[in-house]
Amino acid sequence: MGDTAGLVEHYKGLVIGDETTLVVRGASVREVVDALGGVPLADVPEDELDGEEPVWAAYRLTAIEGGVLACEDTGYADPPNSVLVALSEGGRAAAVARDNIQAHCRFGCARDGELLFDDDEYRFLEDRSSVPEEIRALFDLAWVDLGQDESEAQEDDTNAVGLAMAEVITGIRLTPADAARLEGDDATVVAVRQLQYADEEHPAT
Repeated sequence: MGDTAGLVEHYKGLVIGDETTLVVRGASVREVVDALGGVPLADVPEDELDGEEPVWAAYRLTAIEGGVLACEDTGYADPPNSVLVALSEGGRAAAVARDNIQAHCRFGCARDGELLFDDDEYRFLEDRSSVPEEIRALFDLAWVDLGQDESEAQEDDTNAVGLAMAEVITGIRLTPADAARLEGDDATVVAVRQLQYADEEHPAT
């Protein structure tokens, strides 16, 4: 998968996803849609999707080599941990990277039905002992030490760092071809309810 710096550079140069990007190894598009609770856009009232206080967000999903790539453009419909765990069962793996308009940069991941890590603002995590060793070097690039007055992240592109960590967890390297498939006419588009993650009670990380 390459060295840490090279991995981040790969994702800096890749225009993919929106506010939330979900990568799942070993699943089908149908399985991911069902896990997310996705419904056809036509079944959702227009004001609940595009109104002043939307209830739903539009997800685009596509099959890629090894699994599924899914994205949504609000940063408020990222999957709760229960969905990540369900999608990772049976030898699969799932990871989500999110950066919403409030600059809440989340990274969460699960493998083999077990939640490995999740934090809603991972770059400001005070206790890094919960960070899996396999992604620690990447995590540290975006981390800000709040205990130090002049601490700054080595890497400001949290999306690139998040996608790099997702690759380590899932084993799937996203490519320009994947990005093109996601934006293509064959991509699956569904509506998913917002704030499912926020409504879920999260275990301490």
